[in-house]
Amino acid sequence: MSRVLRPLVRLPWRSIPLRPFLARRSYSTPSMEQAQEPKTDYPALDKAIKKISYTDYAQRYLGKPAPEGVRVVKSRLTLMIDGEIKGYNYMLLRDACKCKLCVDEHSKQRKFRTTDIPPVIRPRDVKWDGKELQIKWSSDIEGWGPDHVSKYDEAILQESRANPPKSNTGKLRRRFLWDNELMEDNQHWVSYEDYMNDEKAFIKAMRFLSLMGIIFVKDIPDSREMVEKIATRMGPLRNTFYGPTWDVRSVPQAKNVAYTNVSLGFHMDLMYMNEPPGFQLLHCLENSCDGGESLFVDSFRAAHLLRYKFPEAFEALTKLHLNYEYNHKEHVYNNSWPVLEMDHADSKERIFRVNYSPPFQAPMVLDDDVHANWTEYRRALATFESIIERNKLVFQLKLNPGECVIFENRRVLHARNKFNTEQGKRWLAGAYVDEDALLSTFRTSRYANPNLWHRTRVQPPRKAAAEGQATAEDYGIE
Repeated sequence: MSRVLRPLVRLPWRSIPLRPFLARRSYSTPSMEQAQEPKTDYPALDKAIKKISYTDYAQRYLGKPAPEGVRVVKSRLTLMIDGEIKGYNYMLLRDACKCKLCVDEHSKQRKFRTTDIPPVIRPRDVKWDGKELQIKWSSDIEGWGPDHVSKYDEAILQESRANPPKSNTGKLRRRFLWDNELMEDNQHWVSYEDYMNDEKAFIKAMRFLSLMGIIFVKDIPDSREMVEKIATRMGPLRNTFYGPTWDVRSVPQAKNVAYTNVSLGFHMDLMYMNEPPGFQLLHCLENSCDGGESLFVDSFRAAHLLRYKFPEAFEALTKLHLNYEYNHKEHVYNNSWPVLEMDHADSKERIFRVNYSPPFQAPMVLDDDVHANWTEYRRALATFESIIERNKLVFQLKLNPGECVIFENRRVLHARNKFNTEQGKRWLAGAYVDEDALLSTFRTSRYANPNLWHRTRVQPPRKAAAEGQATAEDYGIE
């Protein structure tokens, strides 16, 4: 008896058909359905499949073998795409259908709910040519006839979102990282007339803005309303308690240090808000006084230098949250952000945002984590600040009347030198546009002229490339 039972004991209990075993009082078990050997033209897919035990459901679901490069299993479809094996749950694959029956061709809104899809939905016919997948479904959504065909191109199967974060128009796009020398050689200027009326010039400007985080507009008509026109060419104005547009000039008893004539250190705007503005515009209307030069630093460049030279400090700043506040009688705001915000909160991933604005910092006295790690955090913050303030990283220019700078608020740090109000005047008109609006404009610009978008690159000086001063991300390589 023991010799008969020993092989059964060794089997996983889920694989033993107990009911027939008990009913017949037999010590033999019916043979399990064997996995068919894969027969495809994709060796990598074959190799991966052989590593696991699987049952081919193609005959059961389709009534025929699956197309080359396709594996039909019980609950998902497996494809080989660009050398990678990808698996798709049937219900989620059906949910991704964007045919005219499923998505209105005008509003682009779906005509079904995810929960309308039967949980037992299965394919009854599959076609795959390496570029497009076509599926007819058994037990489809109620009201969808047997002729309904779901079609998925390769791009949807790779990334179904409209603007994937790591695409060259997304929020995690690669950037051209610059310092003073690189900005001197690569600053992008566009005339107001071309920016507003020449589609190719505008697309090129948006491409440079996406890569460098800063561009300049020149030859602007002398009017306070121009900053709004320049901003709304990119997207809707962001309205704040400062108004849809605002003025930067020295006023008595200012509630913001920007509205004085003193020097203003490197910072980002409105970090005390739940969603700080993505992009900022400053249009110069008058700048006849001594001083008042604008200063800019690529904080992503500074963060990359920190990561390379002081990895422990970099790691610390991904954990250190600084508090920010705006606390006045009329308006009270506060928020907290990590100094270095990473993709998936992982210090090894790509930098998502930098959050740094000392003039608006709030107390951290009640933060237990800051108390416990203050020595490490303080050292890391001081190291980062020393990099930011290196002359080599700071790009400085004095905006002239009729010139406007557009920059990414949560990447490009800006500052200002002190200016003399006893002689001349300094007047800038400002506006904000949210990041969502610019991400949309980047993508629509790419749709409008893909060749121009992809051809527009920032070329580093040969000296910088030869000396290894830049990484692949510095060059804006996709």
